[in-house]
Amino acid sequence: MKCPNCQTWNPDDKTVCWRCQTPLPRPEPPKVRKTPLLFGVPLWMWLVVALFLLSPLLWQCVGLLPSP
Repeated sequence: MKCPNCQTWNPDDKTVCWRCQTPLPRPEPPKVRKTPLLFGVPLWMWLVVALFLLSPLLWQCVGLLPSP
């Protein structure tokens, strides 16, 4: 990490610059992406379930399955 005051390189574990004793800024932790939930279940799982439930209806509407 470079010191904002003197531009000297400092190891990441240091809190002050070794040359000018200026406090170093703390790095921000990486942002964690959260998956959207619907009733406590991930949204992608709802889409998979809907696809499996609706696929026979869609196949019959397209004419790929014989009608009873």
